[in-house]
Amino acid sequence: MENTKKVNEGYMLVALAGVCWGLMGILTKKLDILGFDELSVSALRPTVAVIFYVIYNLVRDTKCFKTDFKGIMFFILYGVVALDGMFLSFTYAVKYTSIGIASVLLFTNPIFVMVMSYFLFGEKFTKKKIIALVLSIVGCILIVKAYDIQAFKVNFIGIVFGVISGFTVALQNVLGKIGANKYSPKTHLIYSFLFAALFLWIFRSPWTILSKINNSTSLFYVISIGIVATVIPNGVFVKALQYVESGKASIICSIEPIVAAILGFVIFREILQIPQLIGMGFILFSVVLIQLDNKK
Repeated sequence: MENTKKVNEGYMLVALAGVCWGLMGILTKKLDILGFDELSVSALRPTVAVIFYVIYNLVRDTKCFKTDFKGIMFFILYGVVALDGMFLSFTYAVKYTSIGIASVLLFTNPIFVMVMSYFLFGEKFTKKKIIALVLSIVGCILIVKAYDIQAFKVNFIGIVFGVISGFTVALQNVLGKIGANKYSPKTHLIYSFLFAALFLWIFRSPWTILSKINNSTSLFYVISIGIVATVIPNGVFVKALQYVESGKASIICSIEPIVAAILGFVIFREILQIPQLIGMGFILFSVVLIQLDNKK
């Protein structure tokens, strides 16, 4: 009974992470309007996150700063390759292709997760899981209007970046599962974001980024993208991986484009077409299938 409760709690945390990540497109668009370039936006996320985690844990739990050499190596891998890899590759996938293509390629990550989890964690391919995977991917394709050929700008470099973004998201999932068995979520997040920020500062110094924050509006969106779209979702996702299979977590996170599409409609008056609504239904049904597969 206790285990089932923990698993259900894990699903709720993953869903919360998906909702928060769904805000990323809106916040990125707002920062772009305010004059922040792609590298600055990418660097902002780990920078705000590590400032928050360091201050919070200096007050609440200084023990979480303690780790070992293997931990440092692991956090460098997670921060630079998995986190920065996704931040940068997705940004450039959008730059060289379109938001539609980049989003579709980003949501190839459940495929990578399921394959890696099969070999690393022994997570089996069940019928319900495979059906849920297919439904979630088709749903994402419909939501980002990949069916509209005129909206696509096919570019080989952009496609490569898009596939890399999907792989690095999957890497976050799988490495997060490994880290959850060895390190506390607080330790994991502090050092991962620290190394992610340090690496991106090579390309955009924190002083250059801070100089762009020149009014209350830009400050609001900078804090929002760092806390709401980075600190909260990454924190609850790492916690959730203690209880939930990596493959199932990646499928549940597919609610992210639903949130983005709804917010696009509410804030930017972007019309939701019938295929997009069908795509939302596919994703929600895939989440239900995951729940049923877990009960089995």
